[in-house]
Amino acid sequence: MPDKNITYEIREYLGVISEHDSGWNKELNIISWNGQTPKYDLRDWDPHHERMSRGITLHPAEMRKLVDLYLASNNRKRIEEGKSEEEKKRQRQAEFRKTYAEKKQDPTLEAVEKETLEGAQPPVEEHTETLLNAEAHTEEEQSTPLAECQGEEFQGPAAAESF
Repeated sequence: MPDKNITYEIREYLGVISEHDSGWNKELNIISWNGQTPKYDLRDWDPHHERMSRGITLHPAEMRKLVDLYLASNNRKRIEEGKSEEEKKRQRQAEFRKTYAEKKQDPTLEAVEKETLEGAQPPVEEHTETLLNAEAHTEEEQSTPLAECQGEEFQGPAAAESF
């Protein structure tokens, strides 16, 4: 009759995958079973690592293959999502082009847009006249002596010498 005592040694603790309300954790470890070559081990453990549930053990090559399959699956999903996003973008652009082309062909919209744009701009003549008046007013202010601006009579350079 075979020996039912199974011995194990956790050689390397890699991490907790999930925690349960019972206190048990699903962990990934490297474990040597019955003194054999260590393997990757995925199973639930009690908090003190005295009891365990059924689990799965993988040789290093199997673990690499598992990780490769997982990454390839994620890459495929990302590529598919990217293609889907690109297609949505192309559809939005095509819709915009179609809507824009329809607007350009509608003469009523063109007339309304033209009137709106023309009404939004100030007339050229009035605008130019306003600028000229502002420049003339600025030149007059610069030529006025300081004494006149303060309400005193300007007496010329002779008054300045009398001090």
